[in-house]
Amino acid sequence: MVSAYPKFFLFKFRPSSHSEDFTLIATYSSSEKAAVVEETLKRFLEDMEEHPDDYDTDWDPDDARVFKRGNEVWFNVYTAGYLDDVESAILKGKPEKVECYRDYQELTVRVKVPAGLTPEVAVLIGDKDEAEAIRWLTENCGKPKVVENGGDDELLEWMYCGDGIYDDYENKLYLGGIEFDLNKHRNWEVEWF
Repeated sequence: MVSAYPKFFLFKFRPSSHSEDFTLIATYSSSEKAAVVEETLKRFLEDMEEHPDDYDTDWDPDDARVFKRGNEVWFNVYTAGYLDDVESAILKGKPEKVECYRDYQELTVRVKVPAGLTPEVAVLIGDKDEAEAIRWLTENCGKPKVVENGGDDELLEWMYCGDGIYDDYENKLYLGGIEFDLNKHRNWEVEWF
């Protein structure tokens, strides 16, 4: 038997392969202002849970993370960029600064070098890839911290926070067009912090 009324089925698909992990970090003038925005975003996610059709997103509110760290509010979700409502809520709190990252990472990058070797000299004695990596890290993270390693070695150490540069599966760093293979440079290591 054929019905006179067609049946419709609604499917909600997960984000596409073009989606990425987005992290928004909003800095406010005080911890109190940040707490207000954090609460606003949590209420937004609750409302989104109760009324999903009211929002134009490709992500589920259960997949989002909101937290406050000092005077910063952090918002993280996997999406193809559907963040307009979140950005509006963040901007209403009048932040001093808003940063947006794709695949945000916090890393410590270390290279073992002979004791007393400066980054300026390290770029001269290392291979071409190492020299480019040291230059990129110094330009983007600042001068490295020198850490005693015992014996004849020291560690040059950079702290990196920003868009994803490290593929831990391949054990490679992607530094502004440079593909740096850590498997070929055993004196280098990357650690999440």
